[in-house]
Amino acid sequence: MKHLKESKFRSIIAHNYPQISVSKKDDCLLLEGTVESLDQINEIGYLAARVHSGGVINKIALKDYQEPAMKISPIKDSLYEGLRPEVLVIGGGVVGCAILRELSKYHVDAVLLEKENDVALHASSHNDGCIHVGADLSRHSKKYHYLRRAVPVYETLAKDLGFDYVKTGQTVVFENKAERLLGPLLRIMFARKGNPDMQIWSAKKVKAVAPGITDSAKFALHFPRGAVVSPYHVTIAFAENAIENGAKVLLETAVLGMTVKDHVIERVQTNRGTIYPKIVINAAGVFSDKVADMAEDQFFTIHPREGLDVIFDKKIQKRLTNTTISLYESKKSRGKAHTKGGGLVPTTDGNLLAGPTARETIYRENFETDRDSFDSVLEKHRRTLPGVTYGDVITYFSGIRAATYEEDFVIQPGKWTRNIVHAAGIQSPGLTAAPAIAEDVVHMVSTLLEKPLVRKTDFRSVREVAKPLCDMSFEERDARIKANPDYGHIICRCEEISRGEIIDALHRPLPVLTVDGIKRRVRPGMGRCQGGFCQPLVLQIMASEMKLDLESIAKKGTGKILLGNSKGEAHGNV
Repeated sequence: MKHLKESKFRSIIAHNYPQISVSKKDDCLLLEGTVESLDQINEIGYLAARVHSGGVINKIALKDYQEPAMKISPIKDSLYEGLRPEVLVIGGGVVGCAILRELSKYHVDAVLLEKENDVALHASSHNDGCIHVGADLSRHSKKYHYLRRAVPVYETLAKDLGFDYVKTGQTVVFENKAERLLGPLLRIMFARKGNPDMQIWSAKKVKAVAPGITDSAKFALHFPRGAVVSPYHVTIAFAENAIENGAKVLLETAVLGMTVKDHVIERVQTNRGTIYPKIVINAAGVFSDKVADMAEDQFFTIHPREGLDVIFDKKIQKRLTNTTISLYESKKSRGKAHTKGGGLVPTTDGNLLAGPTARETIYRENFETDRDSFDSVLEKHRRTLPGVTYGDVITYFSGIRAATYEEDFVIQPGKWTRNIVHAAGIQSPGLTAAPAIAEDVVHMVSTLLEKPLVRKTDFRSVREVAKPLCDMSFEERDARIKANPDYGHIICRCEEISRGEIIDALHRPLPVLTVDGIKRRVRPGMGRCQGGFCQPLVLQIMASEMKLDLESIAKKGTGKILLGNSKGEAHGNV
């Protein structure tokens, strides 16, 4: 990002946006006023980020627009009134849960608040699950710093916490044969970025690994260290292991305000009572600047960026590609889009994922999809793998990235408030970087508490999770079913999920409150029929195990699936 003198910035704003005021809050730029479009808000924000300052506080409003209130649980009670944890983590995404697990290694009372009914319901589930190699990142960025530290530990974490980690590698395909002459320079450049094992593949080699690749492929750069995980499985694993080690996760608990006195947060108001923490960790995703504002410590601004991903049927993945793959796009061809352009990603579950798009949005939690974005994903990625078709699509979803105008992470203690640590601006490669971010945040917590944290001698690093039935040999399945016949009762035929596995998920350390919560843990409803056959059975199992009425169980959020019986008394449980 090219540097811009503050005087020049002020001159540009005065000339083009005379209604906008530019002032300073200590070393930060504070922008205020009203404009006609979102593009103008972001144009000014990006311009301000080019000024060497302590941060951009963009308070510019959009004319005739009222920002929707944050969506929270309808629950209002005093269940957590008077709680006094040493450390309060706000936000149950992958970074917040990684921080909680890291804290649980020490003798410290740590509590995490999540406003939704489960962890990983925002960006931490609405992404492609890539463990990135950092080839596109500036070596001077925090993104690069944390990615490089985290990549080497991910495989061990996967073994300890029981989530899948698949080394697919990342492959960038070139259609211009002449660009291969840059090979020696590329080797040096990527070795400096931590990828000394980068390989240059011929078109024939690419075809062997990705049989569906376009005929226009001339050669490719392959990064063997690239991998994929299930982002929500990783987040759930961090949370459950933290709970196993004494930490607490409070779901459906939203932060509504804070009381700050003499630059110290004294109280945190929630919909379930007032909490009195010693230290607050802000890992609130797209709302992290709002939390910072509540704490009287806002020196950065989140501008939401929407992206849409498409999931294809399992039957096409191995036929088309066994590596994460994309066509090379120059910065010039990408224009001003703040995205690597996405790719085609083999998931840990055997599907193929395509995307994401990137579009600035005013909304922080609107996950609606649209036909134009869907079509653009298909059209773009069919250039890479012409064999993908509309008929192969089983579902699609959108997510919101928590981007800052600096396009980098914000990992630091408060600027003005003394007992807060920010882990904000987390977008790609946030999933990859989370374990390393957690380590540094906990070190900052130790500094703020003014005492060294004492490590537990009985910390349980391994999370025990049963092997999925569909991954077992026939002998293993036979032994499991003989020990418990529930594992022989298949509920989801598409994904081969048994009744026993669903029951197990309901009794894991982190509460499961919705049908989609079960879906994220053991996959019933993730297949071709998207729950058309198994969802009623999952509902019955949940009602039976949780001692609830069928009508009280939601698919997601607070919306109910069933309104009541239409044929007399409900039938027996499965």
